[in-house]
Amino acid sequence: MKSVLRDQISKVQNMMMKANQPTFRDDFNRNRLFFRLAHETNMNILSYNKIKDNLYKILTDDGSYIIKGYYEYGNLDSIIHFSRLLHKSGFHNGLTYEQLGQGRYVMDEQGRYWVLTRFLSATRKFTYLKKEDRVDGLMALQDFHHHSKKVLPDLLPGLPVETTVQKWKTRLNLFEQNAPFLSKWFNSGVISEIQYYSHLALDALPANFKDTEAVVLHGDVASHNFIRSTDNKVYLIDYDLLSIENAEWDYVQYASRILPFLRWDRKLFGSHSFLEELFNKHPWCWTALSFPMDILREGNSFSQSMDGEGVPSSYANLSFFISTWNHRKQFLTNFNNLIQ
Repeated sequence: MKSVLRDQISKVQNMMMKANQPTFRDDFNRNRLFFRLAHETNMNILSYNKIKDNLYKILTDDGSYIIKGYYEYGNLDSIIHFSRLLHKSGFHNGLTYEQLGQGRYVMDEQGRYWVLTRFLSATRKFTYLKKEDRVDGLMALQDFHHHSKKVLPDLLPGLPVETTVQKWKTRLNLFEQNAPFLSKWFNSGVISEIQYYSHLALDALPANFKDTEAVVLHGDVASHNFIRSTDNKVYLIDYDLLSIENAEWDYVQYASRILPFLRWDRKLFGSHSFLEELFNKHPWCWTALSFPMDILREGNSFSQSMDGEGVPSSYANLSFFISTWNHRKQFLTNFNNLIQ
């Protein structure tokens, strides 16, 4: 064991001699990170793949893991504690964090705070284009809420109360600042309508809103946060945006995520009976769904990223959402009187 440790130290020392050379600096930092991880966990790290700057997949003798780094510690303790409570309560299709040295779950290294989770191997990419995935993703989210409600009394302080409406107001304000630029790229009449109906939805929401029982919300039910694993189960990952509020906020977001892939087809949406019945029971959800959160998000992303070289990926996303604008208006006219 000592000889192995000496070999690891020797490798790091050799890298340190090259650390001042720019071409070696990134390699040095990564080796230092993985050396410390191996030392604290007794892992035998065989290889790693960089997914992005703060995210790596690691192959070890004991299988594959994901290590993720955060610039701010924030509410990591609350998130990790919640995930452990959730798992103990019976929700086994989510994230579980691995313990590091001395009972800790967070490692401070290179100005970031790193956490370790098991890598979930996917049988294929989860996509909202497939009804099977839309249905199974919704079931996973329902199960998540069912168990998250049970653990509420035992949570650590730190998880915020959801402030969706305030976030939407901020997003709309930025979109209106970007509107002149967006009108040069897209139909100016549609850009104006998007702003108009956004204000209608926000103005109508307070009067229609009805409070329900609180749960822990996931907060980001994008398709990339669901994994169809090799066991054919669907897992819900990425707990960075957890908050406490009514479960309906997650379902409004889920509906807004899947409907563009259905081209806002009423019949296809009706086949997801849970969502339609929930929205009919709580009509304010239709009002919330009228707020074009996806278009505002992609419009702001596109406007902010056009300073770089080339056309950003957000252009394709925004073009897709705007192309379904008339379908969206028809869909929402069928379900409420907000959009005419």
